[in-house]
Amino acid sequence: MEFTSRQPVFGAIGMISVCLAAVALAAGQSAPAQKPELAEQAFKNVQVLRGIPVNEFMETMGFFAASLGENCTFCHVQESGGDWTRYADDQEQKLAARKMIVMMNLINQTYFGGKREVTCYSCHHGDERPQVTPNLAVQYGAPVPVEPDALQQAATDVSSVDRIFARYLQALGGAQQLAKITGFAAKGAYQGFGGLDKFPVEVFAKAPDQRATIVHEPAGDLTTTYDGSAGWFAAPANDRPIPVVPLTAWRS
Repeated sequence: MEFTSRQPVFGAIGMISVCLAAVALAAGQSAPAQKPELAEQAFKNVQVLRGIPVNEFMETMGFFAASLGENCTFCHVQESGGDWTRYADDQEQKLAARKMIVMMNLINQTYFGGKREVTCYSCHHGDERPQVTPNLAVQYGAPVPVEPDALQQAATDVSSVDRIFARYLQALGGAQQLAKITGFAAKGAYQGFGGLDKFPVEVFAKAPDQRATIVHEPAGDLTTTYDGSAGWFAAPANDRPIPVVPLTAWRS
């Protein structure tokens, strides 16, 4: 099997299939009870994305990178590639990103009641600069295939969500059959942002509500762990500004 992700920081999107497979084991997970560290407490010079947990801040950075088809040093100075303290430095692209965040928030607040309907990707589509005029080659060319598991806006009809999971459980043999499964282990390949390299990944799950995902990269292991009530992301100290990050529930 193979898990892929366009997310350059935590790779959360690439593990959706694993989360679905482990739904019977992880349904009872909840956010950590302790108050999470906020972005402006952990990092210097955070001016716009304030008041959100560190893990949400880092995932947002990954979303920016994927939306523009760039890496971290596009918005940060080149020296930040080997020195985390330099990520606080301002430069032209970072200043532009702050303006874009304010613009997106204003559009969503004004026209969509504060719902996150418009994002960076709405205009950029993986390019540094949004296209001003339509590309006729795209217009009259073969349709671009849409990924079947593409993330869309979260469903607001809870009953429809319940029906989907009920059918899913039925397809797997029913709740009684799944209750006999007390754990599983899986191996595969993880492909990060840009699709240049693949790394071995292992997934371990154990009832009730315990799961660990380990990506074996050359710089060290990237580990995401849930114990049933809390979650953490761990990485080598030289690969992340904070080696261990408590995970929190993403806010809609």
